[in-house]
Amino acid sequence: MHVNTVLRDHFLEFGKDLHVEANKPLLRAGEVARYVYLIRSGAVRLCVRNAEGGETSVQFFFEGDMVSSLESMVSGCPSGFDLITMEACQLRALDRDTVLTKVQPDAAMPSQLLELTQQRLVDYINLYTSAIAQTPTQRYQTMLATQPDKLARIPLHILAGYLGVTPVHLSRIRRKLKSGSESQAL
Repeated sequence: MHVNTVLRDHFLEFGKDLHVEANKPLLRAGEVARYVYLIRSGAVRLCVRNAEGGETSVQFFFEGDMVSSLESMVSGCPSGFDLITMEACQLRALDRDTVLTKVQPDAAMPSQLLELTQQRLVDYINLYTSAIAQTPTQRYQTMLATQPDKLARIPLHILAGYLGVTPVHLSRIRRKLKSGSESQAL
């Protein structure tokens, strides 16, 4: 979710700078979200764990995006998500108390939060429908066509889980697409 001007101003006024190394949790499932983050540099993934402990990424966030378990932050209930850095990140963090006492009362905030919530809902609907309606190859091709720069930053084993395939299967998909594009170029 890209941050709009009103939210960006609140991050600048009330937030604190934070550096987090790669592969570090910002939030664990079962915890209440205490912070909302603005990504200044780096990449973060939102993931869920199954009963056996395996994880699947459901969304990726990059520079300019705001990330948190908004549902947990607003409700005070434990999050069902893990939020983990994929790269070293420079973040601007707003704590939950500041969001609830200083940011949320801002007259522009209800519409801004509604916009962010709606975008999150659209992202989840798109993820759900693409998982049903498209093959992993088609989903990979869509990502390759629409966000190649971001796709290159997602580790292959994480991308494989997101697409619902094994890393070996993803390698086959990539190899097949690469050989197909090379034969088209001839």
